Amino acid sequence: MIAGRYTVVFTGLLSIKKPGEYPYLTMDEVGEGAFRHGLPPYETFGSEIPFQDLPEGCRRFVLETYREAWDL
Repeated sequence: MIAGRYTVVFTGLLSIKKPGEYPYLTMDEVGEGAFRHGLPPYETFGSEIPFQDLPEGCRRFVLETYREAWDL
């Protein structure tokens, strides 16, 4: 089970995106997490933080997932 300390929501014209849904990541402090599709759990969100303030493992997971999702 993933703790979900951090959630990153991807927006934009992504081919896997369905109307009203967004691909998003949930992850813990070390960047272990899951890539999901659907309506992110907005009611559980805390405050927004800049990308550079994420822990290194989280930044790495976000970038890897982003590159894979957009075939970069």
